[in-house]
Amino acid sequence: MEKLMRIKGMVCRRCISTVKDIFMEEGFQVNRIELGEVEYAPKGPDVSLDKVKYRLQEEGFQPLDDKQSQLIAKVKQLVEEHLSGPEHHNHNFSQMVTQALLMDYNSVSSLFTATEGITLERYLIGRRIEKAKELLGKTKLSFTDIAFQLGYSSVHHFSNQFKNITGLTPSAFRQLQSTQ
Repeated sequence: MEKLMRIKGMVCRRCISTVKDIFMEEGFQVNRIELGEVEYAPKGPDVSLDKVKYRLQEEGFQPLDDKQSQLIAKVKQLVEEHLSGPEHHNHNFSQMVTQALLMDYNSVSSLFTATEGITLERYLIGRRIEKAKELLGKTKLSFTDIAFQLGYSSVHHFSNQFKNITGLTPSAFRQLQSTQ
């Protein structure tokens, strides 16, 4: 039976390798691993997740409890919903989070930052830019349409943020994609 563990403190490829080694040495199959989370399954009945957690803590990682893990997963789901279409941009993202989770936005944001190692705002911007890259590469939508679809106040704001994150203008990115 496959399970998911979220882990605070995974910040690089070496961390991924270390966490994977711990799981495998303790008798678990690692099905998927990325920064901050591991999908795993026990290889047999005699494996102990307690040993894995102890070893992770020895290496400076912090396994998160289910409540924290579920909250972070829900926040990431809200980010995706927010980016899924213009109908979701009527609401301020912080209001959307507050209403959905019935928690103070600053508390959610602080937990997200402590858990993920990136601010919630930076995560949202990163996801917006990734979505913009998809739209630029796979559609013929205008920059204005993409900006509107992703909830930017203007095409100028979208272009500036895109260039700050990627180092390329949206038009240069699209050109580069069309030559590949």
